[in-house]
Amino acid sequence: MKVLVFAHGPLVTPGWLGDALAEVGADFEVVDLSIGDPLPSGRWDKVVVMGGHMGAYDADSHPWLVAEKGFLKEQLAHDTPVLGVCLGAQLLADAIGGRAHLGDGKEVGFLELERTAAGEADPTLAALDGTVVAYHQDTFELPEDAELLAFTSRYPHAFRHGSALGVQSHPELTPEMWAGWMEEHGTADLERAGIDPAAFAQRLADEKERLRAQAVAFFRSWLEE
Repeated sequence: MKVLVFAHGPLVTPGWLGDALAEVGADFEVVDLSIGDPLPSGRWDKVVVMGGHMGAYDADSHPWLVAEKGFLKEQLAHDTPVLGVCLGAQLLADAIGGRAHLGDGKEVGFLELERTAAGEADPTLAALDGTVVAYHQDTFELPEDAELLAFTSRYPHAFRHGSALGVQSHPELTPEMWAGWMEEHGTADLERAGIDPAAFAQRLADEKERLRAQAVAFFRSWLEE
C-alpha cells in the first residue's frame, strides 16, 4: 500500500498514524508543501491530510494551499481514499464543494462526540469511542450531498463524501506532540477554556495507552477499508 501524508509544519507529525502505517506494512511518504516540498505526482492508494495552525482559507499568506487543495480534488475525482484530520478535514470540505471558515471560538480539550445515524453505522468512526481530543477554531460547512457523521454542541466533527473522510479531532496526537504545541503556541487557549494546562498534559500522559489504541484502531480501520 502506497500512502501519501501531507504535513503542515515541523510540529505536525504523523504521531499515532505512524504506528498504524507500520502495523499494516504501508509504504508512506510525508510531504510538507509549507516548507517547500514539491507537489507529489502520480497516483496513491491512500492520502492523509494532517492538521496545521493555518486556516484552509489562508491562501494569501500560504499560497501552497491552492496547490494542495487542487491535488486533493484530483485525487477525489479518481476515487482515491482521502482522510483529513483537523485542518485536513477543513481542506477536504473545501475540496468537495463545502466551505471552511473561522468559527465562533476555540474548541479545546477532551470531548464526547454526538453521532448521527450514519455515524453510528460507520465502522471506522466507531473506533473513535470514548473521548477524543480537539484543538481548533476553524470549522466547515458541508455540501448537501455530504454525510455528517459526528458533531458537538458547537461544531461538526466528522463526515464522509465519496472517497473522503474528515475528522475534526486529533486522533494522531501523542503527549510529546502536545508538549511541542504548547511550547510553540503557549497555554492561553487552554486557560481561556477553563482548563488547567498541567492537568491536561497529565491526563494525556495518563491516558496515553488508551489514546494510542483508539488512534491505531481508527487509522487501521481506514487504511484497511
